[in-house]
Amino acid sequence: MRPPDEVLEVALAPAAVLAKVAASVNRREKRLFGIVKTKKEFVGALFDGGFEVWERQQRAIHLVGLVRAKRGGTRVELRYVLAPVTRVVTVIFFALYFIGTVGLSLRAPDPGLSAVELVAIVLGAALLAAGFAYTARRQRADLAAFAARVINEEAAGGA
Repeated sequence: MRPPDEVLEVALAPAAVLAKVAASVNRREKRLFGIVKTKKEFVGALFDGGFEVWERQQRAIHLVGLVRAKRGGTRVELRYVLAPVTRVVTVIFFALYFIGTVGLSLRAPDPGLSAVELVAIVLGAALLAAGFAYTARRQRADLAAFAARVINEEAAGGA
């Protein structure tokens, strides 16, 4: 298993940390007109010795936390992972992008693939990849803020 992306250490029992995470996920926040989300809503699941959390409408990046007892408290190892479905959908998306763009470039009246078309296809793919990376980075930052808030609240004895 790869090393954790972040490690948080708190002076509380592992069960207390897991209880706080459980209380902070799967809650439906107030909505504007009962429909529009105004705050990030995090959902997730707890498992033996850890948890997995993601934002309700942005589920590409998941936060997996392993909670381990240590002398004087708890060590929480956090990893940011790409959801398995996201991996498959991303590969399919880029494959279809390349098939579609190359297919359009090979149509009549000029059935060849020119250097300009090839550069345009590659730049388009790079632009899409940059957009995906930006969104993943934003989701990761949201999850990091959630974890810090929940675990720091717990360490401070917050509500």
